[in-house]
Amino acid sequence: MNSYLPQDELVKFIESLPTRRLAAAALIRDEKGRMLAVKPNYKDGWTMPGGTVEAGESPKVGCFREVIEEVGLDLEPGRLLLLFHGLQMGIWGDSTYYIYDGGVIDSSAQITLQEEELTEYRWVAEEDLDDYFSASFTYNLRQCYRALETGCVVELDSSIA
Repeated sequence: MNSYLPQDELVKFIESLPTRRLAAAALIRDEKGRMLAVKPNYKDGWTMPGGTVEAGESPKVGCFREVIEEVGLDLEPGRLLLLFHGLQMGIWGDSTYYIYDGGVIDSSAQITLQEEELTEYRWVAEEDLDDYFSASFTYNLRQCYRALETGCVVELDSSIA
């Protein structure tokens, strides 16, 4: 790599740059429009199939890899619906969360939960999201449903969501 800085200064500069964690999830719906929600065993509440994007992996690839690992569904990767920036999130620092369209599957499709991380799953109607998710995450999910309707990508951050 060519740089105007000597190698040792370049390394120090790069080490000083901010880091950001990446995560991605899929909005998977059934024939009634309900979304697939999963309950992790390592934290309270419900979430979506997905997880941490690994080093050297794009968010979309990481999302659908996690979907296979967590619920056993090998889906056609859909388009980006929402990009969420979690800013100064306590011990987690800054993060970026991608939500992709996981498509529509039959509610009787075989779901195989990753037992090491998940305890159950449910199909949740849009009007029932508040019963499963925090207010801010419910807002983000409703924005994903709007993105499905409009064809747009929504970008939000924790200062406004």
